Formats: sequence, C-alpha cells, structure tokens
Amino acid sequence: MGRVAVDAMGGDHAPREVVLGVLEAIQRDPGLEVLLVGQESRVREHLPAGEPPARVTLIHAADVVEMHESPVEALRRKPDNSIAKAIGLVTQKRADAFVSAGNTGGCVAAATFLVPRLPHCRRAGIAAPFPTRTGHCVVMDVGANIQCKPIHLVQYAVMAAAYAKDVIGIANPRVAVLSVGGEEGKGSPLVKDVFAALKVHKGVNFIGNVEGQHVFSGDAEVIVCEGFTGNVILKAAEGMSEAFLHILLAELRDALGGENPAVQKVITDLRRKTDYEAYGGAPLLGHEGGVFISHGRSKARAIKNAVLAAGSYVDHQVNIHITEALAALSADTEVSAIVGNSQ
Repeated sequence: MGRVAVDAMGGDHAPREVVLGVLEAIQRDPGLEVLLVGQESRVREHLPAGEPPARVTLIHAADVVEMHESPVEALRRKPDNSIAKAIGLVTQKRADAFVSAGNTGGCVAAATFLVPRLPHCRRAGIAAPFPTRTGHCVVMDVGANIQCKPIHLVQYAVMAAAYAKDVIGIANPRVAVLSVGGEEGKGSPLVKDVFAALKVHKGVNFIGNVEGQHVFSGDAEVIVCEGFTGNVILKAAEGMSEAFLHILLAELRDALGGENPAVQKVITDLRRKTDYEAYGGAPLLGHEGGVFISHGRSKARAIKNAVLAAGSYVDHQVNIHITEALAALSADTEVSAIVGNSQ
C-alpha cells in the first residue's frame, strides 16, 4: 500500500470525520501511510491525545477552500490551502495519491495546475462507479470536463476500462457510449464520432450506444459521456435512490412492522448496495498519481473507503495500464482519422 495525502479540511464534516476515517483506514491496512494536511490545531483536536499515530504525518495548511467559493479564484487567493498543499505532495513524489471531500472544482483545478497529465492524455475525467443489477458500472466523465471533443470521450473509454479491470475486477469490461437511442447513428455529432472511433479501436470491448437506464441495468460496465450529462446523472441517481429508499422502507415498515427481522435485512441490504459511502470516492483519471474526490457529505466510513481505494489504485498500478492503453490508442491510425488528436 502506498502513501496517501488526505485533505483534512475537505467536506461538510471536516476535520472530525476525515480524521476518524483516516484512523480507521490505517487500522484496516497495516501497510498504509497517510499525510494528513490541514489546519493543525483543528486537526489535533480529533487525534488521540492530540498526536498523530504511527503511519500518519500531520502537515499544516493555513487556508481552506470552502464549498461555495470559486475554485480557481480561491486557489489563487489562498495559496496555503489544504487541497493544493495535499495534491502538491503527489507532484513532489512525497505521496502516491490524494483524497479530498472538499470543493470538487478546487480539486480538479489543483490537479490541472499542479499534477502533470499522463502521456497522451488530452483531458482528465472523473470516473464514478454506480451499482447495477449485476455488479458495477463506471460512468466517465461526471463533472470534470463539460465541453468535450470526440478524442476526449474515446480516451475516457480506454481509461475507465483500465480502471474497471484493475480496481473493480471486471476482466473484460463492456464499453458503451451514452446516447438517446441504442441504435448506431443515434445521438449528437459528438456521440456519432465517438461511436465510429470506438467501433474500429481494438483496445476496448465496445458494445455500442446505450440509454440512461442502462447505467443501472448491468448491460455495460463502462459508459462514457461528457461531464455535464454525467454530473446530472450522478446527482439525479443520488436523489432518486434516497427518495426510493425512503418510500420503500416506509411501506415495508407499515406493512410488516419495523422490528420484523426480514424487514431489517432488506433495509440493511438495500443501504449496503446503494450507499455512496461504500465507494468512498471517484478517481480523476488521467493525471500522474491517484486523485480521488469524495462526496462533500462524506463521513468517516466514506473517507476510510476513499483512502483505501486510493491505496488500491496505486497498488494495482492503474496509471501504468492507462498509459499503455492511451499509447495504443494514439497509434491507432483509424481512430485518428475519425477523431484526430485535438486538445
């Protein structure tokens, strides 16, 4: 397990829940090292006896990028902020990966400014795992890049496929393009070009177009789209899941009684399968090191899982496999003829 830099000040429940999550993560994995970055006096309040335990190093950062702030402006006005300082540790090779539940735009901007992109990567994107009927589906991008060109989505396909294979454990992930219809020829000019390019590229298991409902059906393990659409899907799915669970559980309690063991089992299983905290965080694929962005509402369990996921990302050498896949894609003359190599 590698060294993970954690933004102690990121999220609605920081620093307390971040510190608790880090402490749980190092207990879970004895090979993990954490560099905990934040306002030292506030972080120490939540450490045992005010001191970091073995394998945790506390690094002071005076400033915090708040959720409501403009990311780029805040990074400029607050140079000693916890996001930039933590992600800078990856650039300096003092850490192998970075985790934050803070301002998503701030994390993406800091990575863009401070962490080099992998060779051949044109744009980084956020790859979010979703639960499906049969396992998991990785949707990329869910918010980092809202104005995509075809080459960006084609690269997202090979990057997300490498992540799904290495970290999630899907041997040969099926890759699809999100569109308004499943048939070839459906969708915007962007979708049509991406479809044509992935159809000829032999580096991924491309199955064609899918529609929104297929994110959860299990028909594909990787679905690519531009960040605007992906972010809408992410937020809509989150809201729908919470509403559905609330209604279903209320009906079960009314019909069978809240103390019924069968009801309790259903409740536990549903929460386990749909809880974002189980995933911890979503990787920003395309940069050196591992960059993981967690939900702003993350509590200790989510932070723990994000830190462990970041360590697993490093252990599985995902970036090496992404770099190999991007190199093969760059050398594919048929793909270049369709989408070019635009920035």
